[in-house]
Amino acid sequence: MERVRLVVVGAGRAGAVHARNLRWRISAASLEGLVDPEVERAKGLAQELDLPQGRVFRSLEEALATLDVEAVVIATPTPTHGPLALLALEKGLHVFCEKPLARSLEEGRAMVEAARRTGRILQVGFMRRFDPAFREARRLIREGAIGRPLYLRSLTRCPGLLPRWAWNPEEGLGLLGEVSSHDFDVLRFLGGLEILRVSAWGGALGRPDLRQEEDGFYDTVAVLVQLQGGVLGTVEGLCPAGYGYDTRAEVVGEEGALLVGSLERYPLVQIRARQGGGLGEWSIHPSWSERFREAYWAEMHHFVECVARGLEPEVTGEDGLRALQVAVAANRSLWEGRPVDLGEVGP
Repeated sequence: MERVRLVVVGAGRAGAVHARNLRWRISAASLEGLVDPEVERAKGLAQELDLPQGRVFRSLEEALATLDVEAVVIATPTPTHGPLALLALEKGLHVFCEKPLARSLEEGRAMVEAARRTGRILQVGFMRRFDPAFREARRLIREGAIGRPLYLRSLTRCPGLLPRWAWNPEEGLGLLGEVSSHDFDVLRFLGGLEILRVSAWGGALGRPDLRQEEDGFYDTVAVLVQLQGGVLGTVEGLCPAGYGYDTRAEVVGEEGALLVGSLERYPLVQIRARQGGGLGEWSIHPSWSERFREAYWAEMHHFVECVARGLEPEVTGEDGLRALQVAVAANRSLWEGRPVDLGEVGP
């Protein structure tokens, strides 16, 4: 079988993860080129991947005029997702797009509609769905291991600040879009229920000084979520978290509970006293790329397989659109100081 030919747009952290997997770890894939306006950054990644410098391009238009590819991987800042995905889909290419799906619901809907109209795949980068622990938890819930879900919780805490463009509500969706969209999708994925209403609180608690640079900046959020059937949930987000990368989920059912993730980095943990005595230290993941290393590989392997075999992906554009809708509603709730029904921000 011929390998699936792809181009990666975006040579930053997420783009580099996808490019390395496509180049070295997925035998059914052929990485044909890299695209990034910061050409030198892309050239550095190309050198690492042993990819000819002639396969580096400043724009997707330039790449598609030169390369013969079947699919595009988009790992660029959120405001560019819509234009890039629409360009690729209209040219008959399959698209893998990092989360959040788009900057606005209007752009997200246009992307989903373009995928339907062209008959092409639009997969969204919710890699937690491919993590073994999250997948096993979902299986157990579906089999009734803990009874009917009553309460769900998902949290993400990151060691670094969001990129500066994401601080501005006019350009990005802030922490609720760039990070918490994963958590909104986790609640849908594990609970098998749609989110109906959100009430969000937040502020610049860790870095209040950055409010002077961008009035819309916030680094800490808590969201109360109402799902179908009256089921409740909470989503927590915090960036930066000084102690490392921390993501966990919890589902409480009528007959038991499931916890996904922990503060331990390894199955066997040595707890040691800090110098001079005091509290024990827990070993924790330093970054998202390490915690979900295998999940990133699995989601991209799944995308390549879907392209090669003409299958519907497990994570669709509609999934991305629903998480985007929740993020938009949560941002409105945060700024207006009131609960927001999802219907208020559009179908």
